[in-house]
Amino acid sequence: MIPIPNNFDNARAYDGNSFPRLPLGGHICRIHNARMERNSFGADMLVIDFDVYEGGEFDKYYKRRHELNYRRNAAAKWPGVFRVNLLNRDGECGSYFKGLIKALEESNTGYNFKASNGDERAMSGLYFGLVFGEREFETSDTHEIKVAIEPFYACSVAKVREGVSIPAKKTLHRDAPAQAQALQRSAAPTSVDDMEEELPF
Repeated sequence: MIPIPNNFDNARAYDGNSFPRLPLGGHICRIHNARMERNSFGADMLVIDFDVYEGGEFDKYYKRRHELNYRRNAAAKWPGVFRVNLLNRDGECGSYFKGLIKALEESNTGYNFKASNGDERAMSGLYFGLVFGEREFETSDTHEIKVAIEPFYACSVAKVREGVSIPAKKTLHRDAPAQAQALQRSAAPTSVDDMEEELPF
């Protein structure tokens, strides 16, 4: 007779994936680091390193992933990254960037973006919500179509707790011209492209 192991009912079943998938939808996250970079068009982009902090089994999800990746590759980069363009194609404040700022101000008492003079270092340690969805991408070596789970947009912690809808999957348009497919493939799996601005990174 097989003895039933401790915690059998709650143990995670291995299904071929070496690491559990982060569930789609909203998650409460905390910023580790924020920095300014340029996207592939030379425009300003805010890049945020974050992790999950919501008092559940997926807390420090990206820290655990990074530790696993680091054991295989000492040059492994932090996997929890949210990128957002500051401006839209008309040169005005992008809606995804404004949504991020609104989420930070609503989720952190006392934080005010303009009062901080736009200092991205003041964002470290702040909580906010991120809504995750699926995006297809093509591998550069085998041209295989895979699916990445990535943050699509920011919202307040309160909205995550209320419940948010899972975004529609971003798919590769296999019948689109090659140039359009190349633009889609240029976005990294952990980046967010502003759908309104349509500027891949």
